[in-house]
Amino acid sequence: MPITKALPLLLVSTALFAALSPQQFDTIKVLGDLNAVALQCGHLDQTRRIKTALVAHLPKRRELGFAFDQQTHTAFLRFIEDEERCPDAIGFAAEVDAAIERLRQSFAGAKE
Repeated sequence: MPITKALPLLLVSTALFAALSPQQFDTIKVLGDLNAVALQCGHLDQTRRIKTALVAHLPKRRELGFAFDQQTHTAFLRFIEDEERCPDAIGFAAEVDAAIERLRQSFAGAKE
Protein backbone atom coordinates (compact mmCIF):
# COMPACT_ATOMS: atom_id res chain seq x y z
CA MET A 1 0.00 0.00 0.00
CA PRO A 2 1.46 3.38 -0.96
CA ILE A 3 2.29 5.67 1.96
CA THR A 4 -0.26 8.22 0.75
CA LYS A 5 -3.03 5.65 1.20
CA ALA A 6 -1.67 4.18 4.44
CA LEU A 7 -1.17 7.51 6.22
CA PRO A 8 -4.87 8.30 6.74
CA LEU A 9 -5.46 4.80 8.10
CA LEU A 10 -2.50 5.18 10.44
CA LEU A 11 -3.79 8.53 11.68
CA VAL A 12 -7.27 7.13 12.32
CA SER A 13 -5.81 4.10 14.09
CA THR A 14 -3.59 6.28 16.26
CA ALA A 15 -6.51 8.53 17.15
CA LEU A 16 -8.67 5.54 18.05
CA PHE A 17 -6.05 4.03 20.36
CA ALA A 18 -5.46 7.44 21.93
CA ALA A 19 -9.21 7.60 22.63
CA LEU A 20 -9.14 4.26 24.46
CA SER A 21 -8.45 4.30 28.16
CA PRO A 22 -5.65 2.05 29.42
CA GLN A 23 -8.34 -0.02 31.16
CA GLN A 24 -10.20 -0.55 27.88
CA PHE A 25 -7.05 -1.55 26.02
CA ASP A 26 -6.00 -3.90 28.85
CA THR A 27 -9.44 -5.52 28.74
CA ILE A 28 -9.00 -6.32 25.05
CA LYS A 29 -5.51 -7.70 25.76
CA VAL A 30 -6.77 -9.94 28.59
CA LEU A 31 -9.43 -11.36 26.30
CA GLY A 32 -6.77 -12.01 23.66
CA ASP A 33 -4.71 -13.87 26.26
CA LEU A 34 -7.71 -15.95 27.30
CA ASN A 35 -8.59 -16.64 23.67
CA ALA A 36 -5.09 -18.01 23.08
CA VAL A 37 -5.43 -20.39 26.04
CA ALA A 38 -8.88 -21.44 24.85
CA LEU A 39 -7.55 -22.22 21.37
CA GLN A 40 -4.50 -24.08 22.64
CA CYS A 41 -6.44 -26.11 25.21
CA GLY A 42 -9.50 -26.93 23.11
CA HIS A 43 -11.94 -24.76 25.08
CA LEU A 44 -13.66 -23.72 21.86
CA ASP A 45 -16.90 -22.91 23.67
CA GLN A 46 -14.98 -20.19 25.52
CA THR A 47 -13.50 -18.89 22.26
CA ARG A 48 -17.04 -18.49 20.94
CA ARG A 49 -18.12 -16.70 24.12
CA ILE A 50 -15.16 -14.32 23.96
CA LYS A 51 -15.74 -13.42 20.31
CA THR A 52 -19.48 -13.02 20.85
CA ALA A 53 -18.78 -10.63 23.73
CA LEU A 54 -16.35 -8.59 21.64
CA VAL A 55 -18.91 -8.21 18.86
CA ALA A 56 -21.61 -7.29 21.37
CA HIS A 57 -19.64 -4.69 23.36
CA LEU A 58 -16.82 -3.20 21.28
CA PRO A 59 -17.30 -0.34 18.84
CA LYS A 60 -17.16 -1.68 15.29
CA ARG A 61 -13.56 -0.69 14.58
CA ARG A 62 -11.08 -2.78 12.64
CA GLU A 63 -8.23 -1.60 14.86
CA LEU A 64 -9.84 -3.11 17.96
CA GLY A 65 -10.26 -6.48 16.28
CA PHE A 66 -6.68 -6.29 15.06
CA ALA A 67 -5.42 -5.56 18.59
CA PHE A 68 -7.35 -8.59 19.90
CA ASP A 69 -6.02 -10.84 17.13
CA GLN A 70 -2.43 -9.68 17.66
CA GLN A 71 -2.67 -10.29 21.40
CA THR A 72 -4.15 -13.75 20.78
CA HIS A 73 -1.30 -14.61 18.41
CA THR A 74 1.39 -13.37 20.80
CA ALA A 75 -0.15 -15.14 23.79
CA PHE A 76 -0.63 -18.37 21.83
CA LEU A 77 3.05 -18.51 20.92
CA ARG A 78 4.08 -17.58 24.47
CA PHE A 79 1.84 -20.36 25.88
CA ILE A 80 3.60 -22.94 23.72
CA GLU A 81 7.07 -21.54 24.33
CA ASP A 82 6.59 -21.43 28.12
CA GLU A 83 5.09 -24.95 28.07
CA GLU A 84 2.16 -23.78 30.15
CA ARG A 85 -0.47 -26.22 31.35
CA CYS A 86 -4.09 -26.02 30.34
CA PRO A 87 -6.46 -24.80 33.05
CA ASP A 88 -9.43 -26.84 34.18
CA ALA A 89 -12.62 -26.04 32.28
CA ILE A 90 -14.62 -24.71 35.25
CA GLY A 91 -11.91 -22.38 36.53
CA PHE A 92 -11.17 -21.17 33.02
CA ALA A 93 -14.86 -20.46 32.36
CA ALA A 94 -14.92 -18.33 35.52
CA GLU A 95 -11.90 -16.35 34.26
CA VAL A 96 -13.65 -15.78 30.94
CA ASP A 97 -16.84 -14.71 32.75
CA ALA A 98 -14.90 -12.11 34.75
CA ALA A 99 -13.08 -10.79 31.67
CA ILE A 100 -16.32 -10.49 29.70
CA GLU A 101 -17.89 -8.57 32.58
CA ARG A 102 -14.90 -6.19 32.66
CA LEU A 103 -15.29 -5.72 28.89
CA ARG A 104 -18.97 -4.95 29.29
CA GLN A 105 -18.26 -2.38 32.01
CA SER A 106 -15.26 -0.83 30.25
CA PHE A 107 -17.12 -0.25 26.99
CA ALA A 108 -20.58 0.56 28.36
CA GLY A 109 -22.04 3.20 26.06
CA ALA A 110 -19.12 3.02 23.61
CA LYS A 111 -20.80 0.83 20.97
CA GLU A 112 -21.18 2.42 17.53
